[in-house]
Amino acid sequence: MDRTEFQQRVAKLSHPTATDRRIIDYFDKHFLSIPYGKLVDICVEINIAKSTLGRFLIKIGFNGFQDFKKAILQPALRKNISPIERFAIKSTRSDGTGFIERYFAQTTANLHGTLEKIDKTALEKAIDLICDPNKKLYIIGSATAHSLAEYFYLLGRYIKKDIVLLDANIANLPHKLVDSQPGDVLLAISYYRFSSVTTRLIRWFHQHRGETVVITDRAVNPFSHFASALLIMESQRSGLFNSRSSGFVLIEALVNFMGEIMGKDLAHNFQVMESLFDEFNVFNK
Repeated sequence: MDRTEFQQRVAKLSHPTATDRRIIDYFDKHFLSIPYGKLVDICVEINIAKSTLGRFLIKIGFNGFQDFKKAILQPALRKNISPIERFAIKSTRSDGTGFIERYFAQTTANLHGTLEKIDKTALEKAIDLICDPNKKLYIIGSATAHSLAEYFYLLGRYIKKDIVLLDANIANLPHKLVDSQPGDVLLAISYYRFSSVTTRLIRWFHQHRGETVVITDRAVNPFSHFASALLIMESQRSGLFNSRSSGFVLIEALVNFMGEIMGKDLAHNFQVMESLFDEFNVFNK
Protein backbone atom coordinates (compact mmCIF):
# COMPACT_ATOMS: atom_id res chain seq x y z
CA MET A 1 0.00 0.00 0.00
CA ASP A 2 1.32 3.43 -0.93
CA ARG A 3 0.37 6.90 0.30
CA THR A 4 -2.28 7.30 -2.43
CA GLU A 5 -4.11 4.15 -1.37
CA PHE A 6 -3.97 5.27 2.27
CA GLN A 7 -5.52 8.60 1.29
CA GLN A 8 -8.23 6.80 -0.68
CA ARG A 9 -9.10 4.69 2.35
CA VAL A 10 -9.39 7.62 4.73
CA ALA A 11 -11.41 9.56 2.14
CA LYS A 12 -14.12 6.89 2.49
CA LEU A 13 -14.53 7.57 6.22
CA SER A 14 -17.91 9.05 6.98
CA HIS A 15 -17.85 11.82 9.60
CA PRO A 16 -14.22 11.48 10.79
CA THR A 17 -13.69 12.82 14.30
CA ALA A 18 -11.17 15.47 15.31
CA THR A 19 -8.94 12.65 16.64
CA ASP A 20 -9.27 10.81 13.33
CA ARG A 21 -8.09 13.97 11.60
CA ARG A 22 -5.04 14.19 13.88
CA ILE A 23 -4.13 10.60 13.11
CA ILE A 24 -4.64 11.10 9.38
CA ASP A 25 -2.49 14.23 9.35
CA TYR A 26 0.30 12.48 11.25
CA PHE A 27 0.22 9.35 9.07
CA ASP A 28 0.15 11.40 5.89
CA LYS A 29 3.11 13.51 6.98
CA HIS A 30 5.23 10.61 8.28
CA PHE A 31 4.02 7.82 5.99
CA LEU A 32 7.47 6.61 4.92
CA SER A 33 8.86 6.26 8.45
CA ILE A 34 5.83 4.66 10.14
CA PRO A 35 6.83 1.07 9.21
CA TYR A 36 9.86 1.46 11.49
CA GLY A 37 8.04 3.21 14.30
CA LYS A 38 6.87 1.74 17.59
CA LEU A 39 3.20 1.90 18.48
CA VAL A 40 3.82 3.54 21.84
CA ASP A 41 6.08 6.24 20.36
CA ILE A 42 3.64 7.10 17.59
CA CYS A 43 0.76 7.38 20.07
CA VAL A 44 2.83 9.69 22.28
CA GLU A 45 3.58 11.95 19.32
CA ILE A 46 -0.09 12.10 18.31
CA ASN A 47 -1.14 12.31 21.98
CA ILE A 48 -3.65 9.46 21.81
CA ALA A 49 -4.13 6.09 23.49
CA LYS A 50 -3.03 2.88 21.76
CA SER A 51 -6.62 1.68 21.76
CA THR A 52 -7.68 4.86 19.94
CA LEU A 53 -5.19 4.24 17.16
CA GLY A 54 -6.28 0.61 16.98
CA ARG A 55 -9.92 1.59 16.51
CA PHE A 56 -9.00 4.06 13.76
CA LEU A 57 -7.01 1.43 11.84
CA ILE A 58 -9.91 -1.01 12.07
CA LYS A 59 -12.17 1.68 10.61
CA ILE A 60 -9.97 1.92 7.52
CA GLY A 61 -9.74 -1.84 7.04
CA PHE A 62 -6.80 -3.16 9.05
CA ASN A 63 -6.63 -5.61 11.94
CA GLY A 64 -4.29 -3.38 13.92
CA PHE A 65 -0.98 -1.55 13.79
CA GLN A 66 1.16 -4.53 12.80
CA ASP A 67 -1.22 -5.33 9.95
CA PHE A 68 -0.96 -1.71 8.78
CA LYS A 69 2.86 -1.78 8.90
CA LYS A 70 3.00 -4.97 6.84
CA ALA A 71 0.75 -3.39 4.22
CA ILE A 72 3.13 -0.43 3.83
CA LEU A 73 6.39 -2.35 3.64
CA GLN A 74 7.28 -4.12 0.43
CA PRO A 75 7.53 -7.89 1.01
CA ALA A 76 11.32 -7.80 0.53
CA LEU A 77 11.66 -5.25 3.33
CA ARG A 78 9.46 -6.97 5.90
CA LYS A 79 12.48 -9.00 6.92
CA ASN A 80 15.77 -7.26 7.60
CA ILE A 81 17.50 -9.16 4.81
CA SER A 82 21.27 -9.60 5.08
CA PRO A 83 23.65 -9.14 2.12
CA ILE A 84 24.28 -12.89 1.85
CA GLU A 85 20.53 -13.56 1.61
CA ARG A 86 20.15 -11.01 -1.19
CA PHE A 87 23.20 -12.46 -2.91
CA ALA A 88 21.77 -16.00 -2.75
CA ILE A 89 18.52 -14.76 -4.29
CA LYS A 90 19.96 -12.67 -7.13
CA SER A 91 23.51 -13.90 -7.76
CA THR A 92 24.54 -14.69 -11.33
CA ARG A 93 28.07 -15.87 -12.12
CA SER A 94 30.11 -13.79 -14.58
CA ASP A 95 33.71 -13.28 -15.68
CA GLY A 96 35.82 -10.89 -13.63
CA THR A 97 36.46 -8.22 -16.26
CA GLY A 98 32.82 -8.12 -17.29
CA PHE A 99 31.75 -7.82 -13.67
CA ILE A 100 34.12 -4.88 -13.04
CA GLU A 101 32.93 -3.10 -16.19
CA ARG A 102 29.28 -3.52 -15.20
CA TYR A 103 30.04 -2.36 -11.66
CA PHE A 104 31.68 0.82 -12.91
CA ALA A 105 28.72 1.46 -15.21
CA GLN A 106 26.31 0.89 -12.34
CA THR A 107 28.29 3.23 -10.08
CA THR A 108 28.10 5.95 -12.73
CA ALA A 109 24.34 5.36 -12.98
CA ASN A 110 24.04 5.67 -9.19
CA LEU A 111 25.81 9.02 -9.26
CA HIS A 112 23.67 10.40 -12.07
CA GLY A 113 20.49 8.98 -10.52
CA THR A 114 21.26 10.51 -7.14
CA LEU A 115 21.96 13.94 -8.62
CA GLU A 116 18.82 13.80 -10.73
CA LYS A 117 16.46 12.67 -7.97
CA ILE A 118 17.89 14.36 -4.88
CA ASP A 119 15.61 16.86 -3.14
CA LYS A 120 17.27 20.18 -4.02
CA THR A 121 15.56 22.02 -1.15
CA ALA A 122 16.84 19.42 1.33
CA LEU A 123 20.30 19.62 -0.23
CA GLU A 124 20.43 23.41 0.18
CA LYS A 125 19.27 23.04 3.78
CA ALA A 126 21.97 20.44 4.45
CA ILE A 127 24.66 22.65 2.92
CA ASP A 128 23.59 25.65 5.02
CA LEU A 129 23.60 23.64 8.25
CA ILE A 130 26.88 21.79 7.69
CA CYS A 131 28.78 24.83 6.43
CA ASP A 132 27.55 27.26 9.10
CA PRO A 133 30.76 28.30 10.92
CA ASN A 134 28.80 29.16 14.07
CA LYS A 135 27.24 25.72 14.53
CA LYS A 136 28.98 22.80 16.25
CA LEU A 137 28.74 19.72 14.04
CA TYR A 138 28.39 16.13 15.27
CA ILE A 139 28.74 13.26 12.81
CA ILE A 140 27.92 9.56 13.10
CA GLY A 141 27.83 6.54 10.85
CA SER A 142 27.59 2.89 11.87
CA ALA A 143 29.18 -0.15 10.20
CA THR A 144 30.15 0.74 6.61
CA ALA A 145 28.79 4.27 7.09
CA HIS A 146 31.36 4.88 9.83
CA SER A 147 34.15 5.06 7.25
CA LEU A 148 32.24 7.81 5.41
CA ALA A 149 31.71 9.70 8.67
CA GLU A 150 35.38 9.37 9.62
CA TYR A 151 36.47 10.53 6.14
CA PHE A 152 34.33 13.66 6.46
CA TYR A 153 35.69 14.25 9.97
CA LEU A 154 39.36 13.89 9.00
CA LEU A 155 39.06 16.37 6.13
CA GLY A 156 36.63 18.61 7.99
CA ARG A 157 39.07 19.13 10.88
CA TYR A 158 41.31 21.09 8.52
CA ILE A 159 38.43 23.52 8.06
CA LYS A 160 36.23 23.58 11.14
CA LYS A 161 37.23 23.27 14.79
CA ASP A 162 33.84 22.31 16.18
CA ILE A 163 33.38 18.85 14.67
CA VAL A 164 32.84 15.81 16.90
CA LEU A 165 33.05 12.28 15.47
CA LEU A 166 30.68 9.93 17.26
CA ASP A 167 30.76 6.14 17.19
CA ALA A 168 28.12 3.47 17.53
CA ASN A 169 29.33 2.34 20.96
CA ILE A 170 26.27 3.44 22.88
CA ALA A 171 28.17 3.53 26.17
CA ASN A 172 30.46 6.22 24.74
CA LEU A 173 27.77 8.46 23.28
CA PRO A 174 26.91 10.28 26.55
CA HIS A 175 30.60 11.22 26.95
CA LYS A 176 30.71 12.66 23.43
CA LEU A 177 27.35 14.44 23.71
CA VAL A 178 27.75 15.94 27.18
CA ASP A 179 28.82 19.32 25.77
CA SER A 180 26.18 19.44 23.03
CA GLN A 181 23.83 22.42 23.08
CA PRO A 182 20.53 23.41 21.45
CA GLY A 183 21.35 24.76 18.00
CA ASP A 184 24.05 22.18 17.24
CA VAL A 185 23.82 20.09 14.07
CA LEU A 186 23.99 16.30 13.58
CA LEU A 187 25.13 14.75 10.30
CA ALA A 188 24.08 11.09 10.33
CA ILE A 189 24.84 8.49 7.65
CA SER A 190 22.76 5.32 7.80
CA TYR A 191 22.17 2.75 5.08
CA TYR A 192 19.73 -0.16 5.04
CA ARG A 193 19.63 -2.16 7.36
CA PHE A 194 19.61 1.00 9.50
CA SER A 195 21.63 1.05 12.72
CA SER A 196 19.37 1.17 15.77
CA VAL A 197 21.95 3.32 17.62
CA THR A 198 22.07 5.88 14.81
CA THR A 199 18.28 5.93 14.61
CA ARG A 200 17.95 6.56 18.34
CA LEU A 201 20.57 9.32 18.19
CA ILE A 202 18.82 11.07 15.28
CA ARG A 203 15.58 11.07 17.20
CA TRP A 204 17.20 12.30 20.43
CA PHE A 205 19.12 15.04 18.67
CA HIS A 206 16.00 16.23 16.85
CA GLN A 207 14.02 16.36 20.08
CA HIS A 208 16.65 17.88 22.38
CA ARG A 209 19.38 19.65 20.43
CA GLY A 210 18.53 20.91 16.97
CA GLU A 211 18.86 20.24 13.27
CA THR A 212 19.67 16.87 11.74
CA VAL A 213 21.01 16.06 8.27
CA VAL A 214 20.55 12.40 7.29
CA ILE A 215 22.18 10.61 4.36
CA THR A 216 20.56 7.27 3.55
CA ASP A 217 19.65 5.00 0.64
CA ARG A 218 15.96 4.27 1.26
CA ALA A 219 12.99 6.61 1.14
CA VAL A 220 11.22 4.23 3.55
CA ASN A 221 13.32 4.51 6.71
CA PRO A 222 12.96 4.91 10.48
CA PHE A 223 14.09 8.51 10.77
CA SER A 224 12.69 10.59 7.89
CA HIS A 225 10.43 12.71 10.12
CA PHE A 226 13.29 13.47 12.51
CA ALA A 227 15.47 14.83 9.71
CA SER A 228 15.73 18.53 8.95
CA ALA A 229 17.24 17.51 5.60
CA LEU A 230 16.95 13.97 4.20
CA LEU A 231 19.27 13.09 1.32
CA ILE A 232 18.55 9.84 -0.56
CA MET A 233 21.48 8.11 -2.27
CA GLU A 234 21.17 5.58 -5.11
CA SER A 235 22.85 2.35 -4.00
CA GLN A 236 22.19 -0.27 -6.70
CA ARG A 237 24.95 -2.81 -7.12
CA SER A 238 26.15 -5.91 -8.91
CA GLY A 239 27.33 -8.42 -6.34
CA LEU A 240 27.14 -8.93 -2.63
CA PHE A 241 27.05 -5.43 -1.12
CA ASN A 242 25.07 -2.28 -1.85
CA SER A 243 27.07 0.62 -3.27
CA ARG A 244 28.22 3.49 -1.07
CA SER A 245 29.68 5.44 -4.01
CA SER A 246 27.05 8.18 -4.16
CA GLY A 247 27.27 8.81 -0.43
CA PHE A 248 31.06 8.99 -0.64
CA VAL A 249 30.97 11.53 -3.48
CA LEU A 250 28.40 13.62 -1.60
CA ILE A 251 30.58 13.62 1.53
CA GLU A 252 33.57 14.75 -0.54
CA ALA A 253 31.53 17.48 -2.21
CA LEU A 254 30.17 18.78 1.10
CA VAL A 255 33.53 18.97 2.82
CA ASN A 256 35.17 20.60 -0.21
CA PHE A 257 32.39 23.18 -0.43
CA MET A 258 32.84 23.89 3.27
CA GLY A 259 36.48 24.60 2.42
CA GLU A 260 35.39 26.95 -0.37
CA ILE A 261 33.29 28.97 2.05
CA MET A 262 35.93 29.19 4.78
CA GLY A 263 39.01 29.13 2.56
CA LYS A 264 40.41 32.52 3.58
CA ASP A 265 40.59 31.42 7.22
CA LEU A 266 42.31 28.06 6.66
CA ALA A 267 46.00 28.99 6.48
CA HIS A 268 46.53 28.77 10.25
CA ASN A 269 44.69 25.44 10.53
CA PHE A 270 46.79 23.89 7.77
CA GLN A 271 50.03 25.19 9.26
CA VAL A 272 49.22 23.69 12.66
CA MET A 273 48.15 20.38 11.11
CA GLU A 274 51.29 20.15 8.97
CA SER A 275 53.50 20.94 11.95
CA LEU A 276 51.87 18.11 13.88
CA PHE A 277 52.40 15.73 10.96
CA ASP A 278 56.09 16.69 10.97
CA GLU A 279 56.39 16.38 14.76
CA PHE A 280 55.07 12.82 14.75
CA ASN A 281 56.67 11.86 11.42
CA VAL A 282 53.27 10.83 10.07
CA PHE A 283 54.25 10.77 6.38
CA ASN A 284 57.40 9.55 4.66
CA LYS A 285 59.59 12.25 3.19
